[in-house]
Amino acid sequence: MNYASFEDYLRQSKFRESTIRGHLQDIERFKKWSEKENINYRNANYHHLLTFIQEAQKRGVSKSSINIHLNSIGKYYDYLIKRGERNDNPAKELRLKNSGKKVLQHLLTWQELEELYTNYQNKPEWKLRGEKSKQSHRRNVVTLGLMIYQGVQTSELKKIEKTHLNLLQGTIYIPTAGRSNSRLLKLNARQIIPIQNYLNGLEKEQEKLFNCNLTGVMLWLLTTLKRSSQKIKDAQQIRSSVIVNWLKQYNLRQVQYMAGHKYISSTEKYKQEDLEDLQRQLELFHPLK
Repeated sequence: MNYASFEDYLRQSKFRESTIRGHLQDIERFKKWSEKENINYRNANYHHLLTFIQEAQKRGVSKSSINIHLNSIGKYYDYLIKRGERNDNPAKELRLKNSGKKVLQHLLTWQELEELYTNYQNKPEWKLRGEKSKQSHRRNVVTLGLMIYQGVQTSELKKIEKTHLNLLQGTIYIPTAGRSNSRLLKLNARQIIPIQNYLNGLEKEQEKLFNCNLTGVMLWLLTTLKRSSQKIKDAQQIRSSVIVNWLKQYNLRQVQYMAGHKYISSTEKYKQEDLEDLQRQLELFHPLK
């Protein structure tokens, strides 16, 4: 596509050459995206732009980069209006607010989280040589269970004591750690027997639930999980997935407590955005409003 006329328009508007090149590159990217969506990029409307924004966010494009793209599209539509080829500019002053929401990528569904736990728990016995190896596996199963069913972080795992468990009532107390609040959470039924088996292998005088180098344990555990599933990235991905799935089942205040967040705003950052939510995030000074 020849943008020579648009390029001249930008020069007449006193833009620097580097800025002009940036605008041209942005328009070319938008044109390629539009072609994939069977949209005429010169005639794209407001809702087309919302879809463009949403898909860019799913790819992890930052808000600032999206706003730069929108600015370039707005400049191009101003140019088309001047030429009489459009009578509106849906991109004009259409920008994403800096809402502070996390860009959550590679989230796991609840089914994927449970499969992760089940597959690791059911590691064949022949791969576990000796009682020490078996006890380490029991510890890792308990650790993974707490990550998946209670969303526990490494800093919190380090503070949990055996007395914080109440298997008869099926609960666990998570102590405060760093910026997180303490909380009392229910154990999943699938955790009870693995926890009991792990406790049976601990020394009676041991107070901590995990008397080991948990940083090293987490590194080993995540390395093992990554080998079994390419979807696994890190511990934060697992916790983010847990919180996002909780928000589909419980209200915001309940999830704030379950996640140990001190502030409700921390929990709100995990709320997922559909197209309607996206519209509410935008600073809209749209000509049709």
